Amino acid sequence: MRILRAAENALIGLLLIATVLTILAQVFFRYVLSQPLSWSTEVATGLLLYIAFIGFAIGVRDNAHVALNLFERRLGDRGRRVARIIELVALGAVLLALGIGTVQYISEQSDVTTPAGLPLWTILLAIPLGAALGIVHAVAQIIRPEPISDDVEAEVELVGGGV
Repeated sequence: MRILRAAENALIGLLLIATVLTILAQVFFRYVLSQPLSWSTEVATGLLLYIAFIGFAIGVRDNAHVALNLFERRLGDRGRRVARIIELVALGAVLLALGIGTVQYISEQSDVTTPAGLPLWTILLAIPLGAALGIVHAVAQIIRPEPISDDVEAEVELVGGGV
């Protein structure tokens, strides 16, 4: 899992760099050379889709999502573990449906290209890729759970340093 973690971190970093470079190139070509790039908006949007879905998988991996812990705090350790497994199974089911649906859509639209000439599947592949990574992390958390804390404030990094 350490290799996957490093690969995801490197991938998200490269995607962010590629997005910034694409936008900077568009600004340079539009305002300095007065020759706007026809493909930059589409490429930047596709890169943002990859960032969103890979970032989502990283959020699942790091357990960095918004959670409402009204009931879990009233449960014992075993009850929390069961609730967490139910949450992860439901998340995995949603991700599986999203991934399968997107793969089916990609196969139906395999010959479609975007206005800039990119094959549509190259952009939409972000969805099943992010879903698959999210499922891997959900399964890993079911198999090797992280301890669940009672202290909600310890789990949340407060903006501005704390109260």
